[in-house]
Order: sequence, then structure tokens, then C-alpha cells
Amino acid sequence: MSSSDVRRRERILKGNLFQAVLFICLPLAVYQLFNSAYNLIDQVICAQISTTAQNAVSSIGQIKNAISAFGGGLAAGGAVFVSRFYGAGKVKDAKHASANLLFLSIVLSIILTVLLIPLARPIMQLCQIAPESIEIGVGFFRLQLLELAFIGINNIFIGLEKAKGNSKSILKLNVLVLIIKMALTCLFIFGFDLKDIIYVELATIIGQAALTGIGVFVLFGKKNILKIELKNIFPKKEYIVPILKYSIPIFFGKFIMSMGKVVVNGLCGNYWNAATDGLIVGTLGVSNNICGVITSPTNTFEEGESTIVSQNLGNKNLKRAVKAFTRTLILVGSISIIGYVLMRFVFIDHLVELFTSSDELSDTYKVMVKEIFKYDSLSILALGFTAAVLGLLYGFGKTGLSTVLNFSRIGSRIVILIFLHNVFPDLAPTTCAGLSMAISNTVILLLSLTFLIIFLINLKKKGYKGMKLSDPEPEVSELVLE
Repeated sequence: MSSSDVRRRERILKGNLFQAVLFICLPLAVYQLFNSAYNLIDQVICAQISTTAQNAVSSIGQIKNAISAFGGGLAAGGAVFVSRFYGAGKVKDAKHASANLLFLSIVLSIILTVLLIPLARPIMQLCQIAPESIEIGVGFFRLQLLELAFIGINNIFIGLEKAKGNSKSILKLNVLVLIIKMALTCLFIFGFDLKDIIYVELATIIGQAALTGIGVFVLFGKKNILKIELKNIFPKKEYIVPILKYSIPIFFGKFIMSMGKVVVNGLCGNYWNAATDGLIVGTLGVSNNICGVITSPTNTFEEGESTIVSQNLGNKNLKRAVKAFTRTLILVGSISIIGYVLMRFVFIDHLVELFTSSDELSDTYKVMVKEIFKYDSLSILALGFTAAVLGLLYGFGKTGLSTVLNFSRIGSRIVILIFLHNVFPDLAPTTCAGLSMAISNTVILLLSLTFLIIFLINLKKKGYKGMKLSDPEPEVSELVLE
């Protein structure tokens, strides 16, 4: 057990909470910013190939996000479960849970890869992607499905490092991955003049594979306090069941959210592909990725916050767990407001310029993205608040509410989109799609606030597993290695 593990744990359990939230969440936010940069870099480079190539990458991105929700949900739920043991000082249980979590991730990655790669073209057709984008993008999509196998294992590595509060190493390693990806992408596209989006994805796979190699080395390394041991990797009911209990609602919530976007994209493609030269689905994806420059980092606060909340609940410190939420809300709220103003009014023209090519479709593409983003940018504010609420709920194991929140957001968006299209047929496609986003973002904000108020009222009245908010804060429990 290293002294750095002890210091990180003590900071979470008894240090200054603002500092603890920043220490855990800021590296995670920067890490997610790099993940968003993956999408932005891919789209910027593909825009230099052609608007059709850029449109294909943007359209496929939403499908990839839906599929990756399974691995992401498993990692998030498993990390909460491991954090509870770690906060209580039960290292042996935390190691068993970590090993079982890795086992589940490997099985899930194999199943998804084997099942989905042969179905790449039908999946794209089902999602109403324009035929020309399918032709240019089907190989790219198959490689993305292969990439998800590496990402699944990487998510577990990152989740377990996060459970220990070791978010700095996550940041450092992902800077390395980003450098590998950028260097190889530029080498393939500009150095070797390989003007095919397949090589953009190949660079990403190599970067993710490098992180997988490092992750496996750390997970099985002797210096890792949660070292994975082969004797622990075989599934045990007392660990598998709780992991799935925490994880299934999270990945259903993430899947519903991402798949809902795919459904919305499919509806928009069905309604307006002909009227927009097949660009409507791609422009929706670009707008979403621009918002993601802010929402992706702020969404990681829910993961870092859940670690802090869960560890403190493991240490039987209910009051501090709730205080972690208030600190997170202040930080996320500030970042979201500043980010919204900057993205909406300062940098939008510069960002949209990055996604245009020199072909005849570029001016139309630019106008469509800006019109949709005008409404979609409200998600920056709504998702920032929701991230703080979900971090609190995840930490308390109330993961099922995330499914309700995401279903409500997407359900309302689909209903509103269908309503606007049928009742106001003269509305421009971008206006109709954008309004459905704006209204659904408002719905999720109000629903998150309602859930928060109800949860806090019940917590004050009933407490949590024998703990009360009026209880004095306990001493930090000792780490028990065996």
C-alpha cells in the first residue's frame, strides 16, 4: 500500500471538500475533454476530405455512443460498488469486486464485438443514415465497433483508478493516448496522403490499444492496492449481483439517452434527408459534439462526485456525503454557465468553421449546424445541473433514477419532434429539430430538480442505512488489507 493511496483516501474522507472535488473531478474533466477532442479531431480532419466524409463520421458517432453506453455503465456502477468497500477500509472485498468487474467487462466486450461487427451496414441503414454516408463509412463503423472492445477494458481501468481517487494518472495516460492518436492521424492523412476515414479510426484504435496495454500492466501490478489476481477473477454472486444492480440502471440510462439521439436522428433523416441533401443527421451530430466540449467534462463530475459520496458512505459519514454534492453543484454550475456563454456567443463561429470543407455543401452545412446549436446549447446548462444530481444519486446507489431521467428527456424530445413536424409542417428542419432539443433539455432540468428535492427531504426524515444527517462525523476507518 503506497503513501499516495492513503493520502488520496484521507483527502476524500476528511480533507477540504472543495479541494477533494477539484482533485478528483478536474483531471477526469480534462480527460473527458480529450475524449471530446477525439470526436472533434476526427470531424475536423474528415472535413478536409469531404463534407460527405465528415457527415458520415458525425452520423456514426451517435450510434457508437449508444453502444458504448453498456461498457460505460458497467464501469460507472462497478466503481461505485468498489468505492464503498474502499471507503470502509475493506481492501480484500474491493479487490474481489475489482476482479469480477474486469471479468464482466471482458465478457461484454467480446459479445458486443462478435455480434455487432457483421451487422454494421444494417444498423446504419436502420438509423436512417444517408446512403452515400453508409458507403463511405461502413468500414469506419466496423473499426469503431472493434475499438469499443478496447474502450470497455479501459473504462474498467479508469473506473478503478477513480475509485481510489487516483484521477491524475488517468489524465496523464490519456494525454499520451491523444498524442499517439493525433500523430498517427496526421501521418496517415497528411503524411501518407491516405484520404480515407478508415485511417482516422485506425489511429484511434492504436491509441486505445496502447492504453489497454498500460491498464492491464497497472491492474495486475504489485504496487496496485486493488491488484487483480487470477484467483479472484472468476465470478462470485456476492460481487457480481451488486455490481449488476448498480450498473444495469446506469447503462440502460446511458443507452436510452444515446439510442434516443439515434432515434431522433433517424426521424430527422426520414423527415428531411431529401430536403437537406442528406446532411440533417450529420449536422445534429456536429452540434452535439460542439456542446460536448463543455457537457462531456461536466458530466464527469457526476462520476468523481459519486466516488467521493460512496467512499464517505462506506466510512459512515452521511453529512459529508451530502456536502460533497453541494460543493460539486457550485463547481459544475459555474463551469456550465461560463461554458454556455463562451460557446454560444464567443466561439461558435470559430468552431463551426472547423467543420467545413472546400466543397459546395460546406456553406449549407455551416448554417444548419449554427441553427441547431442555438437550441442544443441549452443542454450545457441542463446537463450540468443534472450531472451534480446524478453524482449524488449514484453515490447512494440510486442508479435507477438515471434511467427515468434519460428516458424522460429522450421521450419528450421524440414526442415534441413528431408534434412539431405534424402540427407545424412549414417549420424549417433545423428549427424543428432544435426546438425539440430545447424543450426536452428544460424537461430534464425540472425533473432533476424535483428528484433532488424529494431525495433530500426523505434523507432528512429517514436517514440512510441507519445513518442520520445529525450524526457526528466519524473518524476515518483504517485500511484492512486482508
